[in-house]
Amino acid sequence: MTIEQKSPTKRRLELALRRLQHGKMRSNHDGRISIAAVAREAGVSNATIHNRYPEIAERVRALHARTANDVIRTIPDTSEVLHKKLQQARKEIDQLQKYLVKSQSINLRLVRENEILRARPQKAT
Repeated sequence: MTIEQKSPTKRRLELALRRLQHGKMRSNHDGRISIAAVAREAGVSNATIHNRYPEIAERVRALHARTANDVIRTIPDTSEVLHKKLQQARKEIDQLQKYLVKSQSINLRLVRENEILRARPQKAT
């Protein structure tokens, strides 16, 4: 059966699914492919897809599962990147703590020197 011989509703559903796949939606959409998104895009109810067009529902489920698997595959990469960033941040924190201790030591020494200088009797000029 060619696309011209299909019912107008099925044609709208297939076109809506294609638009969702290519990111060219007419309706507001969060980017996920789901039966509800296809129904909204085609202007039909979810039940219409489930009850009258189960083959469309299966295609949507397969696309949704494939998209979910793609997301899952990217998580380890994201986890590695975050782990490296965390290690770098910890190194930076350690370095900053060393600088802080050194600065505190210098400040304490300068405070003591100031106290000594203030305690000396002033010479009249």
